[in-house]
Amino acid sequence: MRCAAGAPAGCTTLSGVTETASPLGRALVLLGDMWTVRLVRAIFTEQRRFQDLRDSLNISDPVLSRRLRGLVDDGILRTRAYQSNPPRHEYLLTDAGIDLWRVMIALWAWDRTWAGPHHANASLRLRHHTCGQSTRPVFGCGRCGAIGLTARDVKGSVDDRLLLDVVSRRSRRSPAMSSPIDASGVLGDRWSTMILSDALMGSRRFGEFQSHLQISPVTLTHRLELFVGTGMLSRESVSVGGKRQEYRLTPKGIDFFSVTATINSWAGTWLSADGQSGLSLVHSACGAELEPRFTCNSCNGALARREISFEGA
Repeated sequence: MRCAAGAPAGCTTLSGVTETASPLGRALVLLGDMWTVRLVRAIFTEQRRFQDLRDSLNISDPVLSRRLRGLVDDGILRTRAYQSNPPRHEYLLTDAGIDLWRVMIALWAWDRTWAGPHHANASLRLRHHTCGQSTRPVFGCGRCGAIGLTARDVKGSVDDRLLLDVVSRRSRRSPAMSSPIDASGVLGDRWSTMILSDALMGSRRFGEFQSHLQISPVTLTHRLELFVGTGMLSRESVSVGGKRQEYRLTPKGIDFFSVTATINSWAGTWLSADGQSGLSLVHSACGAELEPRFTCNSCNGALARREISFEGA
């Protein structure tokens, strides 16, 4: 299968993709696992060897082995031998894995704002080498250069295949999202990811979520209660004194949009033959398909992969 338009020169799409699969649905399957996200983030900070990953993430050997093997099979990681007797390998990002850098920034930025000072990666900093400063990147549109974009600045259109693909391909590998919450915990629980994505696309009422996601009332009630408890959604009465309620995104929930947008862009590049992910996000101000971009808040320069690094892991 050929690469999507805009993919890096010489790239190949990841294995296991069919013409009828929703690219974003598959991306959520690939990345919708708490340990997967944390492993990729650790490797971005130059932790490449099994023992280093195990110690830094406090993960058991069997779980780590399975996740690493899965990431290699999915084309996100590759191995490189660094010792022959006994044989030892380190784990490196493939081109597709490296291109997840915007997703990693979006996850990190959300945690820096909302996960609190006791978060495991609270000390992690992002260095913009072009200006030499530690940066708090600002999300924006690469087409027109606008910065400070949120979900309210775009119009979303969902392919009918998307939710069906995600629902049918749900995995039980990850534990359910729990509190206190971080970005990898939201992304690692696929029901929570889909509920939040549906809310970003405009759903507010229990019946809307249930109809769109084909989710059981018990599971939906639990996830909505958790989102309300963690401050990502608020619950409000539809009318004064009425029993009907709706769920509205708080600033904390809205801010997760950059994660959704960057994953969506990655899916269109690496899991699609035509660049279409299954979710169209159009920037209302310029009328173009959203091209996610982060801008350095110190020098106002657009961030590029080779010009940034995570520090302090």
